[in-house]
Amino acid sequence: MKRLIAIFALLSGSLWAQSSPALDVPATPSKSNGPSYSQLHCSGFITHKAVPHTNFVLASKEAPHQDQFAAHAIIFLGGPGLVEGDRYRVVREVEDLNREDSSPEQRKKLGKLGKLYQDIGWVTVHSVQQSTAIATFDFSCDTAVPGDVLVPLHEEPEIHYRTIDPTVNSFRPAGGGKAGHILGSKDFLGLLGSGTIVYTDSGSAKGVQPGDYLFVRRGYANADLNKIDQLSDKLPKGVDLYAVNQAKIKSDTNNKIPSHVLGEMLVLTVSAESSTALITRSFAEIQLGDVVESENAQAASEATAVKEVQPCSTIGRVRRALFLGHCGQ
Repeated sequence: MKRLIAIFALLSGSLWAQSSPALDVPATPSKSNGPSYSQLHCSGFITHKAVPHTNFVLASKEAPHQDQFAAHAIIFLGGPGLVEGDRYRVVREVEDLNREDSSPEQRKKLGKLGKLYQDIGWVTVHSVQQSTAIATFDFSCDTAVPGDVLVPLHEEPEIHYRTIDPTVNSFRPAGGGKAGHILGSKDFLGLLGSGTIVYTDSGSAKGVQPGDYLFVRRGYANADLNKIDQLSDKLPKGVDLYAVNQAKIKSDTNNKIPSHVLGEMLVLTVSAESSTALITRSFAEIQLGDVVESENAQAASEATAVKEVQPCSTIGRVRRALFLGHCGQ
């Protein structure tokens, strides 16, 4: 039921966004200082590194009558590496039960990044008796269950929003940087909007760091579309019984249309090959498979485009004098 409510909310927001006639999204003040503690510590992660299962959740003090443990419960932990007074992050490996790709090879690409882990919360060990620890479930992202894995807790550094969200051009060519894709989302949502946690294949190897902003964009070429939109793209276009002598449109026309900027996201954590990010602004519906690209790459691309349009603006004075006729000056 929660997923249905979330989907309807996203759809209504995207319809409003699409109804706006403005080509550009104006600059706006940022709403707060930064992502909340829950957004930072409940975002989950993808990793290639093996997560050891040596320390894990055993049960609660209400066993055997309780097998789901909420915040502030007293729980028992098992494993040889537990130390009194230490805090441990509770994580759970998860997998999307939906076997359908949202975009071409989306699940395959996601699998190449590693295993997806959900954050459950963190616990504090108060005493250890042999290989069993008594702990309190001090911070909860979700209910814990027996078998959830424990890893050392490392506080995520604070990340701040920029003071002003800049004006965004709604349509722009692809940048020259190393683009990635949204390949997964927290709670396995398919339609994404502001406030959604997503996972991408843009990590530190592509120059992405925590605190960076990424554009989300989608091209109009058939290869850029999801399965449903690809089918729509193959239908006859501009059919009108009374139309005659229409202009001929080449089959590769959609490849030349600028990408549609759908939103922005703030990078929370990164590994070499992946990143976890928070969508901060959405201007239209965002989907799994949409392209993400560094704002810095976009800015560099636009600067290059300006130079190409005005080649004479950077010519030195001597060369300018030799090429006055070419420059039209």
